[in-house]
Amino acid sequence: MTQDFRVLLINCNTMLDTLITAGIGILSAALRQEGVDVRLFDTTFYRTAERTGDQARASALQVKPTRFEDLGIQPEENDVVEDFVRTVQDYRPHLIGLSCIEVTWPLGLRLLEAVRHTGIPTIVGGAYATFAPDIVMRRPAVDMVCVGEGELALPELCRRMRAGADHTDIRNLWVKHDGRLYKNPMRAGVDMRELPFQDWEVYDRRRFWKPMGGKISVTGTFEMNRGCPYTCTYCINSGLNLLYADHGGYYREQDIDRLVDEMVEKKERYNLGFVYLVAESFLTTNRKRVERFGQRYAEVGLPFWVEARPESISRAKVQMLEDIGCEGISVGVESGNEDFRRRVLGRNVTNDRIIHAFELLADSRIRVSANNIIGFPYETREQIFETIELDRRIDVQGVMVSFFSPYRGCTLREICELEGFIGEEDIAMDYRLGPSMDQPQLTRSELRGLHRAFPLYVKFPKSEWDVIRRCEDDDPQAEALYQQYAERYRREFMQ
Repeated sequence: MTQDFRVLLINCNTMLDTLITAGIGILSAALRQEGVDVRLFDTTFYRTAERTGDQARASALQVKPTRFEDLGIQPEENDVVEDFVRTVQDYRPHLIGLSCIEVTWPLGLRLLEAVRHTGIPTIVGGAYATFAPDIVMRRPAVDMVCVGEGELALPELCRRMRAGADHTDIRNLWVKHDGRLYKNPMRAGVDMRELPFQDWEVYDRRRFWKPMGGKISVTGTFEMNRGCPYTCTYCINSGLNLLYADHGGYYREQDIDRLVDEMVEKKERYNLGFVYLVAESFLTTNRKRVERFGQRYAEVGLPFWVEARPESISRAKVQMLEDIGCEGISVGVESGNEDFRRRVLGRNVTNDRIIHAFELLADSRIRVSANNIIGFPYETREQIFETIELDRRIDVQGVMVSFFSPYRGCTLREICELEGFIGEEDIAMDYRLGPSMDQPQLTRSELRGLHRAFPLYVKFPKSEWDVIRRCEDDDPQAEALYQQYAERYRREFMQ
């Protein structure tokens, strides 16, 4: 029996996306409760892409530019794989646990393959492993996959491995052993009230700095909810709801007092300046819970950011958010075509209700942005312009537009595969960086052009649309024209 048990966690992250992930911190805390020694290898600060997501959004006029260089933070020039191999050699873990999303899976796989010769058991978790366990398990460098949540499964695995006991029957895990593949059943989702406070000691301190609203602050991430009660077809929560349908459902809410207690603890310990609340729809809950949050948040007393659905917004809730220091709110528009939104996206809300929600927010001091998505399967240029027209009507301060990325787990992925827009093992792109699919009605090139011109169409007069249309093209003259408009846009709308 091995008393000293070491786990090397890998946070395979997109470059310079510094927002702390609550999941890694909770996993580390759960392992430490089990008496396991934990170390984190984090890819965040390695040069793994040509540009960051924040840089892409700033160049597309969606956020104010920020400079990590002013804090002495720049991508490291060391080779990420070589540094990982050295970390494994120095630390000598008994288990390597990779957490990745779809866009970071290829990099994560490279890391595991680089140390396969060591014979150290490996386990992969996260969204991609959950929804593509068969694809992940085909790789010789992968010994186990965690499907769904790992806060209970991973400590149980370590406990059994440390004791030299059989671990082929642990719920939520797929395990290769002696030439067999054990696909174990799911367990119910963990009670969020029983989760330990996040372990932030596992992180590099540079991870605490996060750009929000044009400023870089020490930011904490806290789970207010897990999952979403809605089933939008473009979101992986639709897949999680299906995965946990026979196990009590996936959507859960954290106890407000437990939530605030952790925020206060982290504020005092890490000198927080900003709070990022993880809640797919912050205001979609019962009135008593919202009121309790409003009563207790004064103890935290920090600016915070939330997401909300338009149908959850009321005058009283907006006033409460303003009173307790809500700095920013993002509201989902997604598409401006009511029929398309209901029939394809699974969002049964009218344009009038969306407009009303933004009217309520317009009277507040809260920084408001509208989340839009383009590039859905079957979506036409005309329908994208319906979204632009809706954004013009709501006249919102921040215009956010993402590319639809058919990640494994969202129910629209199946449609995209059936139509041949994307292959079964193709990796969908980062939704901030580019489109993932060519479609008969809209190519990737056309979508990229629409994406960068989108805020220009929203904010500038229609009398200029013919000129703005030229900005969609991909040539030096179009780029020069776009930069002229971008400078004017920042001056007029982003001060």
